[in-house]
Amino acid sequence: MVKFKLFINKDEETEYLNEMAGKGYAMKGFAMGFYTFENCRPGEYIYQVDITEGLFRVSGDYRDFMREMGVEIVCLWGPWVILRKRAEEGPFVLYTDVESSIEHYQKIKKALKIAVILEIVCILMEVISAVGGTDRESVMLPLAGCCLLAAIVVIIVREICRVNAILAELRARIGQEEPSGCRGSHSPSLILCLGIVLNGICLAMPEPGGSALYGFAKGVLQGIALILMGAGIAITVMGRRE
Repeated sequence: MVKFKLFINKDEETEYLNEMAGKGYAMKGFAMGFYTFENCRPGEYIYQVDITEGLFRVSGDYRDFMREMGVEIVCLWGPWVILRKRAEEGPFVLYTDVESSIEHYQKIKKALKIAVILEIVCILMEVISAVGGTDRESVMLPLAGCCLLAAIVVIIVREICRVNAILAELRARIGQEEPSGCRGSHSPSLILCLGIVLNGICLAMPEPGGSALYGFAKGVLQGIALILMGAGIAITVMGRRE
């Protein structure tokens, strides 16, 4: 069985894989959002998602340690490694103390920041492409791509804020002071993301031509997109002031 899902929250992904295992479907492969499952006994496996030091690879020491723990490396994708252990062998928890959990989420935060930088570079490339465009299509399509990439940036930033909140809670447990750069972070509104995506769709839509109804509908969608973006920015800014 193959299912398509996209996760940026590794905790939600872990929960999903364990829910599927509880229903009798063991995840055995992943590529570009497509999860491959095979039949198993309900609850036969417990899954965890870890982050590696590189891309699509783990060290020999990591493999040996997991093997000694009775843990199977199911697959690698980007910086993520999906692990599983037979439930009959006992609980499966990767990080049992606060310090190691802090280090784990710091690695995740670093990977997310790198992803934001890469997305911004892609946005700049799209802008350059639009500036060099010679017709409407070669200008508007790159701008629509910018909107899609910008929406992805918003989603990643939201996840960075979630990770910041987890780190703050973990540091509070051991009386560790929160770094000043992490204080007062507030997640950008999903309304902003929705507005950006809708604006991108409008930019990608062809010219109305002679259809007045089509032109009216496109104008309405563009107006809604601008309202959503404005509302999303306002909600985000007000949240930061709280």
